[in-house]
Amino acid sequence: MNQVQFIVTIVTVSLFALLFVIGLLVMLYNNTKSRELNKKITQMYNDPNLAKMEYDFAAYDDETARMVSVSRMEGQITIDDVLIDGTASPVDEGIEEITGNYKPD
Repeated sequence: MNQVQFIVTIVTVSLFALLFVIGLLVMLYNNTKSRELNKKITQMYNDPNLAKMEYDFAAYDDETARMVSVSRMEGQITIDDVLIDGTASPVDEGIEEITGNYKPD
């Protein structure tokens, strides 16, 4: 009976040690991948060339680009730009029609 207890103890401790080593390796692998991802993100957003980009100006149409360029020369968007030219208002695309069949339960 004593030999069986030793065998079970050795197998249990060996299995625990194996799982511990596997867990440690997985943790180190995940930390390495996380550091690489953070390094890539940091390099991407700390690029000195990004300082030249005009983020607020990137997706405008021609008319809005004209208004923004005029307001940038003056320093700020005026209340006339907002009220008369509609610089800050979204484009009205009309009424959206929803179609389908309603089936109550």
